[in-house]
Amino acid sequence: MRMIVRQVVNSIFNSCSYVLSSGHRSWIVDCGDVDKLLPLIDGELAGVMLTHGHFDHIYGLNSLISVFPSVPVYTNRQGLESLTNERLNYSKYHGDPFIIISPELVKVIDDGATFELFDGVSAKAVFTPGHSPDCVTWLVDNMLFTGDSYIPGVKTVTIFTQSDKQLAAQSEMIIHQLAENRTVYPGHAPSQNEINNIII
Repeated sequence: MRMIVRQVVNSIFNSCSYVLSSGHRSWIVDCGDVDKLLPLIDGELAGVMLTHGHFDHIYGLNSLISVFPSVPVYTNRQGLESLTNERLNYSKYHGDPFIIISPELVKVIDDGATFELFDGVSAKAVFTPGHSPDCVTWLVDNMLFTGDSYIPGVKTVTIFTQSDKQLAAQSEMIIHQLAENRTVYPGHAPSQNEINNIII
């Protein structure tokens, strides 16, 4: 099986979105600049996996839903709360309040939940709270999409109202264990880089 992973560095805080494609099927991890994401989607958009519900990782969702009105969005119960509350997702404080336009599209998953992305390739949700209570690290084959729970070389941010330093440290330990022999794709890039393509 041939899978292509494309990284997009978004305009807000250099957050990262990822497009995973195989055949004529694609998935997105986090949703920022939709104008950059749309050209990378090959055929069917099967779903969006969120690492957490902070504004800089979700702000493109409503625009994406306007193009793909039935696309499922995978997160945990706390993530659903963030998607429907402009204070919890901090969009209220960015001057661009965000509430998901179609909350019925949200698929609430449990810790350890797995589902198939492509033939022979599944995603596993690993809850990694601390930065935010809704943080999910996605384990896909030999890749980890860690959001803001772990950014190599950067101390995990725990300054928000719902942050928890102790949980963040525990989550980092879990991620370090999972990261052995796997590639980490974090939630932010150091600068506005060009799109990177990884073929596996």
